[in-house]
Order: sequence, then structure tokens, then C-alpha cells
Amino acid sequence: MILYSTSERKHPLAGNRSEGGRRLSGGIQSVRPLVSIIVVVFLDREELHEVVRSIFPHRSQGVELIVIDGGSDDGTVELLGSLNDQIDYWSSEPDEGIYDAMNKGVVASRGEYILHLNSGDRLIRMPLDTLRQCLEDDIDVASFRVLMDGKDVYVPKVGFPMKIANWWHHQGTFYRRSSHLGYDSQYHICGDFELNQRLMKAGASVRLLTDVVAAHENNGISMHPSAEKEILRSIRLHFGVFYLPIAFLRLELNKLRCAVVRFTRAS
Repeated sequence: MILYSTSERKHPLAGNRSEGGRRLSGGIQSVRPLVSIIVVVFLDREELHEVVRSIFPHRSQGVELIVIDGGSDDGTVELLGSLNDQIDYWSSEPDEGIYDAMNKGVVASRGEYILHLNSGDRLIRMPLDTLRQCLEDDIDVASFRVLMDGKDVYVPKVGFPMKIANWWHHQGTFYRRSSHLGYDSQYHICGDFELNQRLMKAGASVRLLTDVVAAHENNGISMHPSAEKEILRSIRLHFGVFYLPIAFLRLELNKLRCAVVRFTRAS
């Protein structure tokens, strides 16, 4: 589940821009924060409130919060204004989709590492000590585990599995800002997978961690036909046609598994 519509839409505030947060009122930290948490939103005020509420207890001098809104007219801007003293920086303006918004968040961030949390996500813990060690060890990508749908744990992997599927769950992966390559906004659903494959090809240093840092409610968007096309497109682009049959088979088996789960629950 994402906090952003990936379909075409009219921007209610086209041409308008607003911003706020502690940074604009003189609250910028003199010391660079260790982590920037980036939340992107469009027309989902209530869920935005729930996401940031899960983040607030984990705030410290080492953690900043950035919110990028796509120009909502559902009260999101008013909510952000009411949280000026708890959000380091927020902006609201029309954009070209979720990955354009995420790129804006990366540009606005100041942290050594970046974490993305969106709709359906809740922050469980902030592993600052582990991330400090990762920074000291010059780690580009620190990927933690994520609790899925309240019961399953998503375990990150490296190597061959990343050539056929996305094994760095976005809600559990901290990207070093100085090594971030930016998202390709031509992707609408799986731009994070495409970025991960580029990082792997570029030789990014990756560390897999066992702590569960976030919870995510999965709405099955990865099974959308457009998502499948984007996954296969990224694999072909970065690793060639050899891996396409394996990836396609995995996608089909995953769809079958999801169908069986739905049938079992309905029985």
C-alpha cells in the first residue's frame, strides 16, 4: 500500500506551493542528523497522520522528518501546518508522481541515511546505534527486516535473488544519501526495485540486519500488471534477458500463492 496514487490525476493546487516545518522557523540542527525519514503523500490526510504519529516517539536529534505532499486539497496542508513544531520540513506542490515526490524528499533531506515510510507503514524502532556503525564502516545500504500484514517477516537478501526480485523492502532499507542514485520517475510502482538494481550494479556496499524496524500492510500492488511489466523491464535493462523467464515464473507462482491464501481465508 502506498500513500500516493499512481494513476493520472488533476492537481487541485496546480501552480501553488507551500512549505513549513521547524527548519523554516530557525529550528535547523547544526549537526547533520543520522537519519532522514521521508514520507510522501497525496490526498490521504488521515493515513498521513497515522504514519507520522508512529514516527514521533522515535524522534531525536539524530532523526529528522521530511513530508512531501503532491498538492492535496483534503486538509493535508492544514494538518502539516498544525505539526510545524514536530516536522523538520514539509512542502506541498504538484508533482509527476510518487518517485518524483520521493526525489524531492531526498533533495530536501540532510541525514546521512534515508528511510521512506508511506501509507500502511508504521515505524517500530529506530536502530541508531546500528546505523552509526554502518556509517563508520562505509555502508551504502543497510536493509532491515519488515513485519508484513502483522504476521510475516520480510527478510532481505543480496546476490542472485536481487536479479529477479526486490529483496530490499523499502520500509526497512536505509540508503546512504551520498550514494543515492535517485529514482527514475518513468516508473510508477517499482521505481524502488529499479533503484536497488542500479545500486547493486554500481557496487554499493550492503549490510543485511536482523532487527524488525517497520510494519507494512501489503495491498497487493506488486501483483498489478503494470508492476509486473516494470519489474521485468528493470531486470531486462540491468541484467539482460537471461533472468526474465526465472523472474516471470516467480511472479506467476507468487500470484498463485496469493490466490490460494485468499481462497483459504474466504473458506
